[in-house]
Amino acid sequence: MKFSTILPIASLALAAACVSPEPVVSDYNGASVKIQQNIALEAPNPDDPRIAAEAGRICGTAGKRAEYASTVTSQQNYTATHLFLCL
Repeated sequence: MKFSTILPIASLALAAACVSPEPVVSDYNGASVKIQQNIALEAPNPDDPRIAAEAGRICGTAGKRAEYASTVTSQQNYTATHLFLCL
């Protein structure tokens, strides 16, 4: 393979690796929701609009609003778990 072919492919792969993954709902019980954030590339931030929107969306399914409560981080898994209460 020529160098001119490898360079664009490598740069696309590198750019894709720098994109922060979307927050993931890890637990929901009707009264609270836990949203996991990958912190390998960014600091834990419960004020991230993506995290607040996801918590609001999940709590909204029960006609409630999401209110931030706490954050627990795991350096082993590079995750932060944000707890939101559904009020």
